[in-house]
Amino acid sequence: MPARTKRRATFDFHGRPFVWWVDGDKYLRIASLDKKFVTAHRIGRALGEPPTVEVIGSEFVGLVPTESRPIFFVAPEPSGPMGAWVDQLLRWAFDPDRPLVRFDGVPRFS
Repeated sequence: MPARTKRRATFDFHGRPFVWWVDGDKYLRIASLDKKFVTAHRIGRALGEPPTVEVIGSEFVGLVPTESRPIFFVAPEPSGPMGAWVDQLLRWAFDPDRPLVRFDGVPRFS
């Protein structure tokens, strides 16, 4: 079953369909329509914590698909409007040469 698109922004990234939406004013969620790539990015965070991404789907460059999910990683600092942030996060997620730093524990909101 494909990802839901109603009330979500649909777009194409490198020839592949994706959707993004803000969930409960806490997460920026990005998913491929086939639901293999699914991430949640915290919009707010506690003082001193780095930006993080929660990898939920089975597909994420640099991870074995069978590794238990969710996994938290330090993500790039958000910049620009939401659409630009989505593009920045996807470029980072699919870059095989980027550093992949795990975040231990569960990130806290501010």
